[in-house]
Formats: sequence, structure tokens, C-alpha cells
Amino acid sequence: MNLFPELIDENSLREWFDTQGLGRGEEISFERVKAGESNEVFIVKRSDNFWVLRRPSLVPLSFDGSNTIMEREFRFQSALEGTKVPHAKAISLCTDISVTGSFFYVMEWVDGLVPSDPIPEELGGADAYHDISIQLLSALGELASIDYENAGLADLGRPEGFLERQVGRWKSQLDSYQNREIPGIDDVAKWLDENRPKNSISGIMHGDYNFHNMLFSRGRNTSLLAVLDWENATIGDPLMDLGYLMGTLNFENKNMPTRAQAVSLWVERSGIEPDSLGWYVVMSKFKLACMLEGVYVRQVEDATRETTPFLGEMVVKLIDQAIHFIPEAEEW
Repeated sequence: MNLFPELIDENSLREWFDTQGLGRGEEISFERVKAGESNEVFIVKRSDNFWVLRRPSLVPLSFDGSNTIMEREFRFQSALEGTKVPHAKAISLCTDISVTGSFFYVMEWVDGLVPSDPIPEELGGADAYHDISIQLLSALGELASIDYENAGLADLGRPEGFLERQVGRWKSQLDSYQNREIPGIDDVAKWLDENRPKNSISGIMHGDYNFHNMLFSRGRNTSLLAVLDWENATIGDPLMDLGYLMGTLNFENKNMPTRAQAVSLWVERSGIEPDSLGWYVVMSKFKLACMLEGVYVRQVEDATRETTPFLGEMVVKLIDQAIHFIPEAEEW
């Protein structure tokens, strides 16, 4: 029985899987594993084979935009082949919306576990925090080292003037839906504009590089299997990813490397010396606050969506963290 007829047309998809040579037989099932704000994720089973299908949500922010995102995701993941960045192999992209109502793509299914906080015992528990963090930093450094032009991704971003556009872009997006006061957010935006790094580098950005977008193998000697969710990927400044990750790592954890060791590892893998890293940490919190406020407003105003109460609080908390971090930012 198809529980998601508005998202999945089983008959059409079975035929499409046939044309792609993906499995055989009449039996095909789709298990919804993630109902995201912008994308849906299904595990597809056919015979003894498994794949992952990603498609836009039923009510995307923009139909054309969501289809473009599917295509961008597929291209970024495809470009990772032959690199040292762990990823799920991109298999096939469908741009024929008659198949199931939107663009979608299929990638390999990776059997792993997303680390939560605290780290689950299946991944080694609290003692594994160090190894998991090291692997995240290593993979991120490898991503920054990729020549995006040789990878055929030069048309997927505008690296010139990238940093100059960031504060205005995210503040403008926030202004389009903000309907409550967020204490301190204008002060953070002003500080970012006044302290923007004079130089920037160009490279692949994941855009949401954090624990919740990673798959690790089960067991005490866990290893990073795949970096997931490339919907925010672009060609921009890779230090945005590093600042975001560094701003979320718990350096007070006894199993965590020092900040200097973490940065040194990223430098070793990327071949890039970071400058003004503290600015990127503040920028990442500002950007995430603007993004999450949009999700929060959408949830509150859309009766068909489940509200996540802590989201609104998280936005305020992120800006508060940014304000308290600013005095320390120049030391990074």
C-alpha cells in the first residue's frame, strides 16, 4: 500500500527504475525516513537491493527552485567521485516531472548512523567524540582541497564578492518573513559588516556541515561513511563551513582535540591557511539564525506542518551566542 501517493507514484517509479537498470520485479517499496522542510528522503527497496531517493517536499518554498536544488545536489555529489570525501554515490537524476511530480535523484544506500549528542553507544559513546570530530575535520579539509573548476562546478556559485554579499543576503531573507523581535540581531549584522575579512578564498561549500548530516559506521571504532544533505552546497568560501563546524564543536569536552589542533588538521588536509576564523564563526551563527527563523515562521503559519517549539528559542540562542563570542573572535 502506498502511504505517500502525493509524493510517490509507485507505478511510474517502478518503470523509471527499470529504465535505469535498478533492480528487477514488480515489488518495490518506499520508506519515508525524513520529512524535511525542503526535501523528502525515502529508502527504496526492490528485491534485495536498497537505494535512497531524494525529492522536494510536497509544498516547497519554490517549485522551480526546489527542482534546481535537486539537480545541484546531484551534481555536487557526483563531483565527489574519486575524492577522499566520504559520500553516497550519486546514481541517477530524473528531470521528468511526469514520473512523480518533481525532479528527484537516486543515490546508493549507506548503512550507518547519524551521531547525536551525547554520542550513542553504538558509535562508541562519549569516548568517540574525539575520533568523530577528527574525521569531520579531515573530510571537511579534503572537501576544501577539491578544484571546483576541474570538477565541473564553476557555474554553481558566484565566488567573486561572496563575503560582501552574505550579511545583506541573509538579512534581506530574514526581513521577508520576520514577524517578531530578535534581540541583538541587528548588532551582530553591523559587527559582521564592519569586520568582514579583506580577503577570501573560493571553493566548494557544503553549507550545513555538522554532526547531524553525517553517517558513521556502527561499532566502537566508528568511521565516517558519508557526508549527507548537499542542498545548501555552493561555490563560495570554504571557511564558512569551517567556522560553522568550529562554532559547534565542544572544545571543553575532555575527549576533544584543542582548537589549535583542530584547525591544524583542517589546514593539513585543505592546504589553506585560515584567516579571521572568528568572523566566520559569528557569521555561521547569524546565517543559521536567519535560516531557522524562516523555518519557524513557516511552521507557525502553516497548519499542515508540525511545530518544533525549540526552533524559535534556538534562533534567539544563536544570536546570543554570537554576541557573547564577538569579543573573543579576534583571537581565533
